[in-house]
Amino acid sequence: MADQKRKNQEVILQQFNKLRQEQRMVAQKISELKLEESEHKLVIDALKDVNEPTRKCYQLVGGVLMERTVGQVQPNLENNASKINSLLNTMDKTLEIKLRSWEISRRNTASR
Repeated sequence: MADQKRKNQEVILQQFNKLRQEQRMVAQKISELKLEESEHKLVIDALKDVNEPTRKCYQLVGGVLMERTVGQVQPNLENNASKINSLLNTMDKTLEIKLRSWEISRRNTASR
């Protein structure tokens, strides 16, 4: 009986630790995406001041610096920023779910 109770506690602890680790991973990814989103916004704001769509600019694509025009880069940046924003919203919801699961698990563990 004591062995069964100990095994149950170990299982609960493993589940709790797994939820906590998942929550940390989601939070870390959100942090990375927020940084990337702010970088995109900085460049978009800088390019809004450029009234010349044929002006040269450079874009880093897969580790390769590409020569482009402002007219080519600006729509791509705005599209990417929009995608990052929607992904952040999804990740925020996922984090909220993980936090609720973690909190429920913590309460259930404390009540045993």
